[in-house]
Amino acid sequence: MTVRKIGLGRSLSLPTPATSGLVLESDLTQSDLTRWSGGTYALIAETSPLANTINPVSGMINPQMIDGTGQLTFNNIPQTYRDLKIQFSYMSHNTVNGSQYRISWWYNNDTTNNRYYSRGGTVATGTPGHNSDNTDRHYFMYCRNHTQTSWGSIGDITIPNYSKTCPSNFRFAMGNSWNMNSLDYTIPWGFAYYNNAAAALPVTRLDFSWESDVKFKEISKITIYGIGKA
Repeated sequence: MTVRKIGLGRSLSLPTPATSGLVLESDLTQSDLTRWSGGTYALIAETSPLANTINPVSGMINPQMIDGTGQLTFNNIPQTYRDLKIQFSYMSHNTVNGSQYRISWWYNNDTTNNRYYSRGGTVATGTPGHNSDNTDRHYFMYCRNHTQTSWGSIGDITIPNYSKTCPSNFRFAMGNSWNMNSLDYTIPWGFAYYNNAAAALPVTRLDFSWESDVKFKEISKITIYGIGKA
């Protein structure tokens, strides 16, 4: 193994030159170095208790999160990143009971039935514990009203290659959630958006709501990060 200088104060470990097909220093561009370094990770939007706040990095309008908010829209998502990460913090609904409800979410304002498929469960059971097939939106993580049970919920979803057109009519995402008052184990989730050419389109908008017409409690926080260069 040899270490060869490639400029910009960086080095790259490459096999010895005896092997054909190596990447030479002259073939590397600034774009290659930025992509490989993983240096792009930006907070591009987040919910706010104030109306019409703007994220300085992306120019996106931050959705307002107040007690009783029924739907949140992240619109005009910039296409300058490769992947999206959605982070859910202190998720809580405002219904006055101890019941748990799922968060729902969908792509590009598309709520056409039979296009969304959601799975959540644990390896230990061998079968998914939470299924939603052929619906008009994805379903994710169970949450309770934290004032009724003392617990909120946290989770995340990653959408790979959100800014690219998919090679086929489906788009995948995956995530994790945890609610100590619901299950002691972190729950993995998988999502498929499919059955139509619309599913292959780049993601420019994401919406979030609840099942059963419950509403968000203001403590809830949703943050979106852009990862990598498109």
